[in-house]
Amino acid sequence: MNKEPLYQEWGHKLIPSSYGELNGKKRYYRVFYGTVHWHTADPENIHKACTVFVQYGATEDFEQARRKGEIRENYPCHIIEQDMDSVMAAMKELRERRY
Repeated sequence: MNKEPLYQEWGHKLIPSSYGELNGKKRYYRVFYGTVHWHTADPENIHKACTVFVQYGATEDFEQARRKGEIRENYPCHIIEQDMDSVMAAMKELRERRY
């Protein structure tokens, strides 16, 4: 069995959502840039990717935010219309950095 992690974050931006809290924690879009490993669909390859997660809370460290349950990995991130430009700008900025 391949032990490559599913996600390896190289950089990210936390973009506050215009709407939404959960248990008093503000909703953010965590714009993730790094590698993803498609264990089942493409087990031999790791791909550079930009992924947007819903995050409730502002923990910067990806693994720590996951352990704290701030990052929602089980459902898609719905980017509301008024936040689209900010999220897209963050994706562009992260993609243009030299990692």
